[in-house]
Amino acid sequence: MPKSNLKLWIAGLVCLALVIGYYLLPKLPAKVLAKTQVAANPDSLKLMQAVELVQGANPMEGIVLLKELIAKDSNNVDAHLYLGMFSVRSNQMDKALMRFEKVVALRPNDARYLVEVGYQYLQMDSLQRAYDCFERGVMADSTDNNALFFLGQSSERLNMPAKAKSTYEQLLRHTSDSIVVSNVQQYIIEINKKLNTSDNALR
Repeated sequence: MPKSNLKLWIAGLVCLALVIGYYLLPKLPAKVLAKTQVAANPDSLKLMQAVELVQGANPMEGIVLLKELIAKDSNNVDAHLYLGMFSVRSNQMDKALMRFEKVVALRPNDARYLVEVGYQYLQMDSLQRAYDCFERGVMADSTDNNALFFLGQSSERLNMPAKAKSTYEQLLRHTSDSIVVSNVQQYIIEINKKLNTSDNALR
């Protein structure tokens, strides 16, 4: 997941807290899969067609194609991921949970998939599940800026300011992007205020 996506997401977050941005809609496989992979792999092409149909005028046709991919290969992680995302969009949360649990089971150490699933959990307001995914993402890749950023965000929402602060500080050690640095530093300032207020209240 390109670091520039994190930059765009944080920039939007300054204006609207947890704005629904880059991650809201499933990304087109054309942006994820190399053209050579698509050309050489009929299933990749079918996945791309399915997602475009769901996002276009024939959503049910696209869903059918995704299910056909899973019928052919029950471990098609991308098909499970997109079906889960579309289930969230249609408010079918039980189905979404089933799909995302499958994705995590198939890719337990892949930060990219863990971050994608974790963000979907945020949209479902399932904070603990989101936190667990982002934490596992950081364990899989301690330099993944997206995993670190969203782990900090979910930590704040779960009222764990010290954890959020340490995660943001870890993120700062792995990015030189000026927008990311500026905003994360501001988050740390706000967390320090909360921590100081809490310490003073205990005295």
